[in-house]
Amino acid sequence: MDRYVVFACISFIVFALIPAAAAQPSGAVTGRVTNGETGRPLPSVNVIVESTGDGAQPRGTSTGPQGRFAVDGLAPGKYVVRARFVGFAPRSREVEVSAAESVGVQFALAPRTVGLDAVEVTAAPTVSETAEQLRKADIQEANPRDGGELLRTMSGVSAVRRGPVGLDPVVRGLRSRQVGVYVDGMRTFPAGPARMDSPLSHTGPSTMQSIEVAKGPYALTWGGGQLSAIRVETNDLFNVARGERLSGQLQTGYDSNFGSYDVTGTVSGRSDAFAYRVDGAYRTGNDYETGDGTSVPADFLNRELRAKVGYKLGDNQRLTAGGGYQRQDDVDYPGRLLNAQFFKTGRARLGYEYASGTGLVRSVEAKAYGYQTLHTMNNEGKVTYASENFPGPPLRVAVNADITTLGGRVVTQLAPSQDLRLKVGADGYRAHRDAERPFQVVKNGDPTTPGFYESKQIWPGVVTADAGVFAQATRLLGPVEATGTVRADMVWAGADEEQVTDVYLDIAKPGNGALDADALDRREFNVSGALMLTAPLSEAWTLSAGGGTAVRSASALERYADRFPSNKAQTSAEFIGNPRLDPERSWQADLELEARYDRVSFTAGGFARRISNYITLQDAPDVEPMLPLPIFAEGPFRYANGTATFYGGEMSASVAVLRSLTASVSGSYLWGKNLETDQPALGVAPLSGDIGVRYEPPQGRFYIEGTLGGVTEQDRVASVLGETPTEGYVTLDLRGGLAVGRGISVEGGVTNLTDADYVNHLNAKNPYSGTPIPETGRIFFAGVNYAF
Repeated sequence: MDRYVVFACISFIVFALIPAAAAQPSGAVTGRVTNGETGRPLPSVNVIVESTGDGAQPRGTSTGPQGRFAVDGLAPGKYVVRARFVGFAPRSREVEVSAAESVGVQFALAPRTVGLDAVEVTAAPTVSETAEQLRKADIQEANPRDGGELLRTMSGVSAVRRGPVGLDPVVRGLRSRQVGVYVDGMRTFPAGPARMDSPLSHTGPSTMQSIEVAKGPYALTWGGGQLSAIRVETNDLFNVARGERLSGQLQTGYDSNFGSYDVTGTVSGRSDAFAYRVDGAYRTGNDYETGDGTSVPADFLNRELRAKVGYKLGDNQRLTAGGGYQRQDDVDYPGRLLNAQFFKTGRARLGYEYASGTGLVRSVEAKAYGYQTLHTMNNEGKVTYASENFPGPPLRVAVNADITTLGGRVVTQLAPSQDLRLKVGADGYRAHRDAERPFQVVKNGDPTTPGFYESKQIWPGVVTADAGVFAQATRLLGPVEATGTVRADMVWAGADEEQVTDVYLDIAKPGNGALDADALDRREFNVSGALMLTAPLSEAWTLSAGGGTAVRSASALERYADRFPSNKAQTSAEFIGNPRLDPERSWQADLELEARYDRVSFTAGGFARRISNYITLQDAPDVEPMLPLPIFAEGPFRYANGTATFYGGEMSASVAVLRSLTASVSGSYLWGKNLETDQPALGVAPLSGDIGVRYEPPQGRFYIEGTLGGVTEQDRVASVLGETPTEGYVTLDLRGGLAVGRGISVEGGVTNLTDADYVNHLNAKNPYSGTPIPETGRIFFAGVNYAF
C-alpha cells in the first residue's frame, strides 16, 4: 500500500504547483497574521488600514481561523497596515495600492511579555494546529526538575519515571525510539541502554524557549525514523532588543520533600549585528517521601552551561554558533537494576539562516551539529551489592556506554503564489554507540578476593545512520487549507563483527540457522507521507482531518542487544536482539474540532492508529541468561515483529468567567492492543482529566491558580510483559506568584496538597521488589526571580 500513499502525496504536491487562476479583487489589501515564534496562524487579530494622504477614515477587520484577512474597496494610494493582538507586539507596514490590484501583506507577531522571554508548549495532532500554549513564566510555575515533567502537563502526552530526573516521553502510547526528539534541530538519543537518560534529560527546563509535540506522522519535515516527534528550541539569541548590551535573569528555588534547590541564570546582549547568550543551571535533590511516608531514593546533581553567538550578515541573513556542556552525577534510579554514576554531554552546532519574507525564496536554513554523551552506571547502593538482602553472592556490576552523533539539515521555504507555500529539504545523522557490562561475583563476601569476572558487550560498536529528503506543500483550496508531505529515507545499521559473541550469532534469529557476521548489516529504503485538511466551519469553528503513514527502524538495542533488559517490558529479564527486524510502519487518522470565541475556547480530537511490524517480544527458552540471577527468573526473551492497534483522543476547554478569572478543563483517553500477545499494549495510560481555576488581574502583577487532577484505575495491562494494574487517584495543586517590582518576582505553592499516595501507571517497576515507582507526596516550593 506504500506506493499508493506516496502517489497521493506526490500528486497533491504537483497539483499544488499549478498556479492559481482566480482573479484578485481590485483595490484591496489581503494577508495573513501568524505567531512569529511558531508560524501558527493567529485568529481574531485586529487589522487596521489607514490612508497616509487623503484623510479617509481607517478601514478595519479581523483575521479568520487561519489568520487571514482582506480589506477591499480601497482607492489608489499609500496606506499603513497595522496588526494588533493582545499579548503580542504590534506590527505595521506601508503599502501602495493601485487600481485593479490586490496587495499581499504578511505579519509575524512576536509574543510580548514583561521582563520574560516568551515560551510556548504546544501539544497538537498536527503541525498546523496549536492546542496548548504556555509562556516562560508558566514553565517556572510548573516547577520542573526535568523536561519530561513538562510533558505531563499536556493531554495525551506523559513520561515514564525511572528516577528523579530523565523522565522518558510517551505520546499517545508511543514510547522509546517511536518518539523522535529534536533539540535546536539536533536529533538526540540517550546514551544509556536502559534509557536512564531520556533524549530530553540533557536540556534543562530553564534553557527551553519552546516545546512542540506532533502526535502522529505530521512531523516528516523534522526528521525521519519516528512515529511521533518532540521539538525543543532553546532560548533565542535575538529576543534581546537591539542595542541592549547586557541583560539577564537570575532565579533560585527550593522544594521541600525532595530537599532540592536550584540556581539558574542567563546573560545576553545584542548590538546592531552581534548577539550573544549564556545560560547556566545548577540543580540538586535528595530522596523523597510518598504520601504514605515511604522513602524513595532520588539523589541527583545536575550542572549545565550553554552559550550562543550570532552575527547578522545583513537584514535577511545571520550566522549562529552554539555549544554546551552538562554533567549529572550520582543519580538514583529505583526503577532500574543500577544507579547512574555520571552522564557527561557536550554539544556544538553551526547554522546559517536567510529570511526575506518576500519573493519566491522566503527562507533558507542550514545547520550542522555534533554531540557526545558518556555514561557510567553501577550497582552500588542496590541489594545485589551486599549479601544481607540478596539470595546469592554479592556482585559488582557496571555498564559503560557512550554515543556520538553527527548530523545536519538544510531546508528552504518557497512561495510560488500568494496561496501556496512549499518546503523542501534534506537531513541526516550518523550515531555510533558502544556499551559493555563488566561484572564480578564476590567470593566469601570479600570484594578483595578474586572471583569470577567477565566483561560482555551490550551492543558491539553499533552504527545507525539515516539520510532523508522531504517536500511539503500548503495551499488554499477554496476555504480549505491543505498540507501534504512526502519523505524518503535511506537507513543503515551495523555492528562491529569482531565484538559480537558467538552466542549472539547462534541465537539472534533461530529458525533460519546461525547468523554470519554479514547478516548484522541492514539497509532499508523507507517512504512516509501525510495529508492534513483544515476547513473553517464559521468564524469561530474549525475542523481538521488528517492521516498518514510513518516508518521507524529498529533501535540498536532491538537489533543488537546481547541479553540486556528491555525498555518494552516491565520485567528485568534479559533480551536478545534481532538484526533482521522489519521496520515498524504506523498508519494513523486524526479528526479535530476547534472553537475560539472572545471568552471561550474549545478543542476536541480523536485518532486511530495501526502499527504493522510492531516490535514486540516473544519467549526465548533456548537462550541461556548472561547473569543467572533470581531477579532474572522470567525469560530470556527476544524481539519480534507483530501488530498493534491504538485509538483515543483528548479535549480541552477554557472559559473567561470574569475579566480576571479563567476556568479550564481537559481530559484524555487511550486504548491499545498488542495483537501478537493478544493483550493490551504496554504503557497504555488510563483515563485522566484536570480542572483548573486561575485568577490574574489584567495588569498581571500577581496570579493564583488551583488544579484538581484525577486519574482512573488501570486494569488493562500487558501482564505477559510484567505490567501490573494501578489504582486511580486525585491530586490538588495550588500555586501563585507576585511581581514585587524592580525586576523581582516571587513564586510558590504546593503540589499534591492532600499528600495522596499514588503511582503514575507508566512508571517503571523496582526490579527487586516488583512494585512500580510511586510519585512524590506533598511538596512545598518557593522561588525568586530577578530580571535585569
